[in-house]
Amino acid sequence: MALIGQWVFVPLAVLLLILAFWEPARRHVLGCKGIQRLEKRLTLSERGYWATFALILAAGVWVRCYRFTELPLGMNQDGTMAGVEAFCLLSGGTDQYGTSWPTYFEAWQFSQMSTLYSYLLIPFIKLLGLSKFSLRLPMLLMSLIALPLMWDAARRIAGKNYALAAMFLLALNPWHIVLSRWALEANMLPHVLLLAVDLLLAGMQKRWALYLSMVLFGLAPYAYGLAAVSVPFILLPAAVFLAARRKVKPLDLVICVAVFALVSAPYYVTMAINAFGLETMTLGRMTMPRFAESKRAGDLALGAENPYLDMVQKLESFLPMATGYYRAEDYNGVGWANTMYPFIAPAALFGVYKLCRDRRKLALQKSEAPLRDGGMLILIWMFAAMVNTAMVGGVVNRNNILYYPLILCAAYALWQMGRRLKTALAAMVVMVAIGFAGMCGIYFGDADYQFATGNYFLSGLQEALDETWDWDCDRYYLTTMDRSDGQKVMTAQVMFAHHIDYAMRAEEEELRGRDGEPNGWYFTERYVLQDFSDFEPDPMECAVYIVRQQEKALFDEADYLITDFGDFAAAYPRYWAE
Repeated sequence: MALIGQWVFVPLAVLLLILAFWEPARRHVLGCKGIQRLEKRLTLSERGYWATFALILAAGVWVRCYRFTELPLGMNQDGTMAGVEAFCLLSGGTDQYGTSWPTYFEAWQFSQMSTLYSYLLIPFIKLLGLSKFSLRLPMLLMSLIALPLMWDAARRIAGKNYALAAMFLLALNPWHIVLSRWALEANMLPHVLLLAVDLLLAGMQKRWALYLSMVLFGLAPYAYGLAAVSVPFILLPAAVFLAARRKVKPLDLVICVAVFALVSAPYYVTMAINAFGLETMTLGRMTMPRFAESKRAGDLALGAENPYLDMVQKLESFLPMATGYYRAEDYNGVGWANTMYPFIAPAALFGVYKLCRDRRKLALQKSEAPLRDGGMLILIWMFAAMVNTAMVGGVVNRNNILYYPLILCAAYALWQMGRRLKTALAAMVVMVAIGFAGMCGIYFGDADYQFATGNYFLSGLQEALDETWDWDCDRYYLTTMDRSDGQKVMTAQVMFAHHIDYAMRAEEEELRGRDGEPNGWYFTERYVLQDFSDFEPDPMECAVYIVRQQEKALFDEADYLITDFGDFAAAYPRYWAE
């Protein structure tokens, strides 16, 4: 399938674009009577349109929900940390370090984490308990909502046929499918921006929607910190453009600035505190913390020795990411399909060109078509994504604001293709459907792909911790996995699995068992974070050992019962088991 997708479908996609948009070729194709009959049959009736809408939506829902809690294997460490912070906030109103309702989590201490996803998790954990299902559910729901939301945004720009093309490409897009199935807090950002842009489009007629869009834009930095840089590159050009077009009044701009500033100010204050070495500030129960250490600033081009050169070097990865030829990590893409099918890249690039050209034509004609304004917002969004890439380079989940406008551009090419040559559009739809089937075969059926993703997500660790939670033992020896951050990673994993909040972690309260009742143990006497590279277990000690598969050799099966859990295993002395 990889060879077909890259070496057959890519040239075919280019050929279809030529046939549809090069007028001599288009006239030649339409001169065929068989094509003429097919063109008539491919025209959607009103009933056919909504049946197609329902079919696309059903396919999008199915591929995101099928085996939802099982795949991807394991649990991403950042997602686990988000769940721990939400559980601590729900239990005592503080994060795991005792900070009251922070604007930014200390999280890994050397590396901080955004707060919005954890705050969204709180009601789900309250209703459903702390589990893999409740952890992933908000991301799934937002990804499902994004399907009709994309349709609505595209409809406001160029009508319902363009909207159908946009929803079709999004529903079957590998990046979006993968994103919807795991709980990385950064992946909430594109959903927040899509909702904000949709409200901004609606706000050109309804002022309440305009102001509400500023609330969403203001929340974007809490979804992922890089939005603090990229969102102004959306709002400032959009404000200048819409004001020049008299789509917003001066008073509207003042109110929008005030709303955005009010919502986002605590985040920007937090960044200023840490940039200038100020002291922690509070506003009621909200905390804008100062961190003792952070490597986040060093991840940005602005923190480099030569920031301009660094930005240019980082920007080199933008075009490969935009065309789907940047090799994404296994948890951000699916095999040969990557983040977007390779044969969609020609449509995406042509869509950018065609959108710019059609917008300019409308502007010269002084047309008031919605595409004139909506198309500019898509291009501004793409520009902000370029700025984002210049800041952080080619990491897919750090550049996830790119893909929604990119899909809108690809959909624009497909929509215009359908207006000129429906047969070419039908061929593109068939190619996407074939690519989707191949992608599903990899994601749901390829054990090697699942194993590779599970390696990133500590496959089996949560199952091992959950299964051994009630085992009769004095303490747990937990592997630090020979990693520099192994102690923090394992602490977060055990806090999630055994439902440990701030008070228990700080030993202000006893640990609780699965039944929620205190069990008389305290954290540091119960859990030992252990480097097993130089360790000799005692078969007479009543302890549970959670180790990696390669560390099992330390435990003689004559002395220990060993149970495998994916990439991990649990060892328990036979003396105490018997």
